[in-house]
Amino acid sequence: EQIAKDFADDKVIVKAAKSNLSNTYVRMGEMRKGEEVLEEIFREQPEDPGINNDLGYLYADQGKNLEQAEKMIRIAIESEPENAAYLDSMGWVLYKRGKFEEALTYLQKAAGKEEGQDGTIYDHLGDVYQRLEKIDKAVEAWQKALELSQSDSKQNKKLIERLEEKLKNHQSPPGQLRPERPDSP
Repeated sequence: EQIAKDFADDKVIVKAAKSNLSNTYVRMGEMRKGEEVLEEIFREQPEDPGINNDLGYLYADQGKNLEQAEKMIRIAIESEPENAAYLDSMGWVLYKRGKFEEALTYLQKAAGKEEGQDGTIYDHLGDVYQRLEKIDKAVEAWQKALELSQSDSKQNKKLIERLEEKLKNHQSPPGQLRPERPDSP
């Protein structure tokens, strides 16, 4: 907050400071505060691809404003069609909207990029495979997500715990078939 005040005349520094502040709030679990900071930047710079992506993703992750989130993320993708983070965001919002086949295309493309070797991207990919009832591929994606997350210098403990739980729920004893979905008999 202080950096944004001290450099109020420099839009680039202010945007970076506020984006980092939003990210900090989100990592602390204070989604609404993180959202408010991004919404403030968005009001000032509604065409900024990065802000459209970040705010669109934040909405999608919470399952709200999904139509608006998709439009925002499309603005980001139009500016950088090969950006793995933007492709992941689009895949995630499409997943949240129930468009699993379309989501799969974006997430596979994101995961195929060098900068797409990220635990969150593979977690999202696994979730899409699960919804498409491709459980072996889901487990494979979640295992890759766990491997990437555990080796990340900035480990996301919540993501690691979530992945471990998903993998535990999809294991079966030798000789038994694993149900196609964890909620099936």
